[in-house]
Amino acid sequence: MAKSSKTTASPSITQQMTELSELVEQLEDPEIELEAALVLYEKGVQLSGSIQKTLESAEQRVAQVTADGSLIEEEDASGEA
Repeated sequence: MAKSSKTTASPSITQQMTELSELVEQLEDPEIELEAALVLYEKGVQLSGSIQKTLESAEQRVAQVTADGSLIEEEDASGEA
């Protein structure tokens, strides 16, 4: 049960990318009604923004770890073990 509440609260970036891909496929349908296309487009923009924030956060974490030297230390420690 905890997994489903986590999924609804904060979908993974993989889930978000999959959903965005599905939205794009739906928007490519030449028979789609204008109103439906607008709703899908709005959802796509929101997903895109959420994905961008997630990627920026990950980039900041990588930069912080690299700046601290923690990444190098962890690699050295695992290589010696």
